[in-house]
Amino acid sequence: MRPLSDAILKAKREGLVPLVADIKPISPRDGDLVGRRDPSTLARDLAQAGACALSVVTESQHFGGSVEMLRQVSGAVTLPVLRKDFFSILRQIEESREAGAAAVLLTLSTIPPALVPQLYRRARELGMEAVVEVHTEAQLELALDLTPTIVGINNRDILALEKDGGDVRVTEALAPLVPASVLTISESSLKTSEEIARAIEAGADAVLIGTAVLQSADPASRVRDLIQGTRIRR
Repeated sequence: MRPLSDAILKAKREGLVPLVADIKPISPRDGDLVGRRDPSTLARDLAQAGACALSVVTESQHFGGSVEMLRQVSGAVTLPVLRKDFFSILRQIEESREAGAAAVLLTLSTIPPALVPQLYRRARELGMEAVVEVHTEAQLELALDLTPTIVGINNRDILALEKDGGDVRVTEALAPLVPASVLTISESSLKTSEEIARAIEAGADAVLIGTAVLQSADPASRVRDLIQGTRIRR
């Protein structure tokens, strides 16, 4: 199983914007996103458009996801797939591996502190990476205690079900605090190539974009446009 970090680094070496395309069936803020699209076909289209990896939201109550959708997406592409959910038991980590995930997203604001290291260790034992997601500087300090390979910075507050007015300024504040040895993904609220450029210029190694892609009539073209349209100031 190809690591998510390898996919991000490969895109960077090739001079491309490492874009992780997020397959999120429903947004509490923006409504139905996947619609009648077949998840497997959508996954292949996003991969062909240049996404370096995919993520799948499997949380069902608020986001309409499922482990079955994760299984379909993982089986359709050779790209690494990240599972996003509200993890609360070790069995969910094992289930992720069985469904083909290369990585899981551990959101610190939703997990009891004592459970975080257990989930992290189990993911690593099973050969997966764990993206440790933060929204505040205090959470980032806790995340770095795990010595993660990847940190995710959510520009929105997941506890508000991402209905808040977060934007790329969260990444601009936190990314410079992440050690160079740890990859950083800027997540949520990114809609334009200009915002992607701001995130990367602040220190993000990759971006994770779902809503802005899935709201497009042609998600694959939207991915291509975002990647090709991003100009990074060196």
